Amino acid sequence: MWSDDASRVDMLAYEPYADLIAEISVSGRMNPLTIGLFGNWGSGKSTLLRLIENTLQKHANSKIVVVTVNAWMFEGYDDAKTALMEAILRNLQENSTFFEKCSNKIQSLIKRIDWIRVGSTAVKKGIPFAVSLMTGNPLPAILGSLNWDKLTSEKGVTQDLETLKTLKEEYLKEDKEDNVIQNIRKFREEFSEVILDSGIDNLIIMIDDLDRCNPDRIVESLEAIKLFLAVDKTTFIIAMDEDVITYSIKRKYPQMDDVDLDISKDYIEKIVQLPIKIAELTESDIKNYMLLLVCELYLQNESLSLLIQALRDRDIFVRGEIVSSKEIVQIVGEQGSNVLKQGFDKTDFETQLNIFNSIGDIIATTLKGNPRQTKRFLNTFYIRKRLAEIQKIQLNPSILAKLMVLEYVDRDLFRELYKWQVEHSGYPLPLRDIEQVVLSGSLSESAERTSVKENHRGWQSETIKRWIGVEPTNLSEHDLSPYFYLARESITDKKLFSVNLNQEERKLINQICNTSVSEIIRLKKIQELESLSEVSRNEVVKGLISKYNHDMKNHLWVLVQIHKLYPQYQPIILEELKKIKKSDFSPAVVIEFSQLDANTMRQLRDYYIEREISTEKLWDSVGGKQ
Repeated sequence: MWSDDASRVDMLAYEPYADLIAEISVSGRMNPLTIGLFGNWGSGKSTLLRLIENTLQKHANSKIVVVTVNAWMFEGYDDAKTALMEAILRNLQENSTFFEKCSNKIQSLIKRIDWIRVGSTAVKKGIPFAVSLMTGNPLPAILGSLNWDKLTSEKGVTQDLETLKTLKEEYLKEDKEDNVIQNIRKFREEFSEVILDSGIDNLIIMIDDLDRCNPDRIVESLEAIKLFLAVDKTTFIIAMDEDVITYSIKRKYPQMDDVDLDISKDYIEKIVQLPIKIAELTESDIKNYMLLLVCELYLQNESLSLLIQALRDRDIFVRGEIVSSKEIVQIVGEQGSNVLKQGFDKTDFETQLNIFNSIGDIIATTLKGNPRQTKRFLNTFYIRKRLAEIQKIQLNPSILAKLMVLEYVDRDLFRELYKWQVEHSGYPLPLRDIEQVVLSGSLSESAERTSVKENHRGWQSETIKRWIGVEPTNLSEHDLSPYFYLARESITDKKLFSVNLNQEERKLINQICNTSVSEIIRLKKIQELESLSEVSRNEVVKGLISKYNHDMKNHLWVLVQIHKLYPQYQPIILEELKKIKKSDFSPAVVIEFSQLDANTMRQLRDYYIEREISTEKLWDSVGGKQ
C-alpha cells in the first residue's frame, strides 16, 4: 500500500527541480525571496518540498537553517497568522546550534506575538475591545482573546490565567504608544536582529498544505509571510494550488465595480517573487510512475534507488520514454539476488509489473497526470486483491485490473457490464459481440440481430476500444461475479458526477452552467468540449448531467445543446430527458425540446403523452406537433 504523504524516493524525476530551487534559495543575490510552487491537488508538491529539504541539508554551507511548517496544523487556531509566526520562532528556539545565544530575543518576539494576537482578536470582536486595548485598560481585550470553550480542566484554567497575568504585566511595562501597529513594526526589526545575531547565511522556511486550509486561514497565513518578506537572509518556499489561493483572495477582497484590476493576481505577485509551476505529468510519466510504485512495494530501498539511477543514466525521463516491465526486470536482475523485501516473491513481482505494463497506457489517460490519483488506483487494486485472498476468492489479477480501468474510465459502462453479468449468471454475454467487432472488425449473426453498433453506441469510443483490446480480451468468457462483489461500492453509488475531475474540468462545468451569462457565451463553452480528450469530455458531460439532475429547470438547455452537438451522447441524454416529473413539466420544457431533431422530439412527445405526464394540447400549443 502507498501513503498519500510525500514520497521519500524521487519517482517523479523532480530532483533537477529540487537542485535548482535549492541553489536559488541559498543565493545571497536573490535574498530576501519568496518562491511559490504552484500545482494542482496531488501533483507532487509535498514530494518536491521534501526533495528540496534533503538537498539543502546536504549543502556544503553549514550555515543554512531549514524550517518546515505544515500550514494545515493551524486550521483550528483562532488566528492562523500568529500561530504560523510562533511555530517558526519555536523551531528556531529549538535550534541550539545557531540560536542559543538569541534565546531571550526569540522569547521576547513570542511575547510580542501574544500582543499581536490579542490585538487581532480585539479587532475581530469589535471596536470597544480595540479601544480598551489602546487606552490603557487591556483587560477586556485580553479576556476576549481567551478561548473559554477550552477551559475544561484545572490545568487549562491555570495556564490561561497565567497567560493573562503575564500579558498584563508586560503591557504595563510598555509605552502607551506601543500599540498593535508598533508591535508589527518592531517584530520585523527584532526578527531581523535575531537572524543577524545567529550568524546564519540563510533561513529557509518551507510551507506545505496551505491550500488545504479554509480561505480565511490561507489569507491570514499569507499576511504573516508578508511580515517577513523584507527581512534579510530569509527565503520562503510555499507549496500551493494557485486556483485555491486565488479563490481565497477574491473571497477576502471582492472585485471592485467598474475597476479593471485583478486583485488576486496582484496580491499573489506581491507575495511571490519567483513562481514555479509544476506541470501535470504526461501519460508516459504516469505509466512510468505506476511501474515504479509497484517496484517501491516489492524492492528494498537501496535496490529501488539503484533502479531509478539506472533509468536516469539512460535518459529515460528526459527523453519522455516509457519504461517497460522487461527493462525493469533486467536492471533489477543485474543487482543480484537480495533485492526484494522480506516476504515478497519474485514471480509475483514480475506478474504485477506485466499486468500494469499492459494496461498502463489506458490507465494513464484516466488519471489526469496526477500522482496521487495513481497511488489511489493502485491502493484500490491491492485492497481488492487482498480482500479476495483473505476470503479465498480465486481471481485473475489481470481481469481485476482491467475491470478497474473501466470503472475509472466510464462508470456507466461499468454498471452496464455489471447488469449483463447479473442477467447471465456472471458471464457478460452481450459483451461477446462487442469484443468480436472491435478485435476482428466483423459481425457474427447474433451481433447482426442485436445491432451492436446502434444498441451499444457507448462501447464504440476509441478509449473503450483500446480497453477491449487490453489482455485478457475475452472477458465475456469469464465469470465476473466475484470481481463485482469486490466493487460493490461502485455498483451501488447512484451519483453520475465522477469525483475524478481536475480544476479545468470543474471550471468548464461551472462556466457552462452559469445562467447569469448569455447563452451565446455558454454555447461557446459547450463547443470547447470538442477540443478535450475523450476521457475528459466524458467526465465533463457526467458533471453536466449531475448539475441537471439537481436543477432541471436551469440546466435543461445545456443537455439539449449536448444532444444537438455530440451524437455519441444522444442515448444517455435522451434517457435523462425522459426523467422530468409531471409537477415540473411545463410549456418551457416543450419549447426547449423543440430545438431537438424531429425523431427525438417525436420520441419525447410520445413518451410523455403515453404516461400522461403531459397532453397533446400542450405540445401542439408550442409547435411541438411532429
